[in-house]
Amino acid sequence: MRWLRFLLPVASVAALTIVAILPWGLPTADRFVLPLLPVVAIYCWTLDRDAWLPEWSVFLAGLLLDVLTQGPLGYWALVYLVAYVVAVYCSRFDVDTTAQRLALFTGAIVFVTLFAWLAASAYFIAFLDAEPYVRGAGVAVLAAAIITLLRRVARSAGVPARPVRLTRRD
Repeated sequence: MRWLRFLLPVASVAALTIVAILPWGLPTADRFVLPLLPVVAIYCWTLDRDAWLPEWSVFLAGLLLDVLTQGPLGYWALVYLVAYVVAVYCSRFDVDTTAQRLALFTGAIVFVTLFAWLAASAYFIAFLDAEPYVRGAGVAVLAAAIITLLRRVARSAGVPARPVRLTRRD
């Protein structure tokens, strides 16, 4: 079971990267949604204390996306590494509730999306339209909310119920 700590995070990031590469026939404004799905997995696996997601796998996922989509080489690799660093910094915060976790992720995805927009704007030496980035960030936050709630349900289902102890008062 120890190898699952490594295999599951790497496999899920790789699978979501492959999903992001596939031609889904989305409109131009919605195409930024797909490359942000691995960002959600990178964030969730980095915050999970039982999992181990190595930096090189994050870099290779971004590089694979760059090569197979014929984008600027290193763009998504850099964005994914920034997402990894943001997730590492977010893991230092002590959050107790699901709402706090979602608020922290929302801040992280806004930061990563802003970085991606600024990096793309710097690459093209012009300010790009922010609408696809905002739409992608919204879908990423929605995906993270669903994943967070599913993980909460899965973890509570694995915890045995507290035994009831009946005592008689004299």
